Amino acid sequence: MTADPIATVHDLLVAGLRAWRVDGSVTRAPDGTLELTARGATLRVSRASLPFRWMVTFGVRSRGVTSVAGLLRTVRRVVDPDHQSNRLRIAPAPLVPP
Repeated sequence: MTADPIATVHDLLVAGLRAWRVDGSVTRAPDGTLELTARGATLRVSRASLPFRWMVTFGVRSRGVTSVAGLLRTVRRVVDPDHQSNRLRIAPAPLVPP
């Protein structure tokens, strides 16, 4: 059984808004496009062709993202502009600090 990726991303965006404490809503159009409305902004999220997996449209601008993490990062930049993002860095380090 294969999960519906649009339904999964819908649920993820709803949970993201809740976790970010941003009032908003996410609706699904019959064509599979998701529409997220929050803080006066409306974004459309749809499946994209390779090399991107998702396309985020805000007004007349569109941005392709290659992962769910990139999708969440892109959406949060629009709906929560005061958020100070930081990148996860993974580097070799000793197991026990000196």
